[in-house]
Amino acid sequence: MENINVYDNFLSNEDLQKCNEYVSCGNWVYGQSSASSTGFNTPFWIMDLMKNEFFTDYLKTKIEKKLNKKFKLNRVYANGQTYGQDGSFHQDDVKTNTTTFCIYVTQLPCDNDDLNGYLYIKIPNNAKYIACIEPLYNRGVSFPSYYYHKGAAFNRYFLNMRLCIAFKLEEILPETTTSTATTTSTATTRLLL
Repeated sequence: MENINVYDNFLSNEDLQKCNEYVSCGNWVYGQSSASSTGFNTPFWIMDLMKNEFFTDYLKTKIEKKLNKKFKLNRVYANGQTYGQDGSFHQDDVKTNTTTFCIYVTQLPCDNDDLNGYLYIKIPNNAKYIACIEPLYNRGVSFPSYYYHKGAAFNRYFLNMRLCIAFKLEEILPETTTSTATTTSTATTRLLL
């Protein structure tokens, strides 16, 4: 699916419990919205997690291992949406070396086919298709941050908030490391001559 990856049961039960404890006791702020160019920006709930090492270090490392890449963490937060708080299509970044990783932490009933709450991702270079991913409990989803996407709220019959832990990541490219090593090596060689 065009660089869109889904990881069911991404976290261990212990890690998932920690996530739920943090988001249930944290400092939620109302008024966040997607940066849409259409002007349709419905506010929803947000909790900044950049000062919490469980998210910034521990979970980031789990994501790096799963994706087999090294990342700089640009931002991590929880967002919450209740009925009527659908997001708008937007990009998280325009750089091609950036990745968005979402972990869904709302427990759903077994019969969840009509709850909505989907993550919609527009497939680039193919205006006819939009990926629609269910926000299943403990599901991880990764996709390039420059893909247009939006999160939809659950319908009016499901009273829980749709909770997503969102990581905004920038890949540390190997060329950067190689050129630095070459430069250092060259400089050292010159000093020895």
